[in-house]
Amino acid sequence: METIEYLRVLQQEIHSTVVATTDRDGHPVARVIDMMLYDNDGLYFLTAKGKEFYTQLMEQGYIAVSGMTGGDGTMSKKSVSIRGKVKNI
Repeated sequence: METIEYLRVLQQEIHSTVVATTDRDGHPVARVIDMMLYDNDGLYFLTAKGKEFYTQLMEQGYIAVSGMTGGDGTMSKKSVSIRGKVKNI
C-alpha cells in the first residue's frame, strides 16, 4: 500500500486514533484524537492551544499514532501505526 492509503484508513475507517507524546518529565502520554482530514502532505487533527497536548506537540514536534478498524475477528480488522513530525498550520 502507498502512504496515502494508510492515511486514508486512519482518517476514514478508524477516525478515532490513539496519539502518543511524552510529558515534560519524559513519561509517555496517550490520548484518543479524531483524525479530521488527510492528503498527500499528511494527516490532520485539532486541539486547543490551552491544552497540555498542544504544549507537548509544540515542544516535542513528534507523535506516534495508532488505530484499529472494527470487524468480526482479528483477521478482518486493519491496524495502522505511524509516527511523524508535527506541523502547526
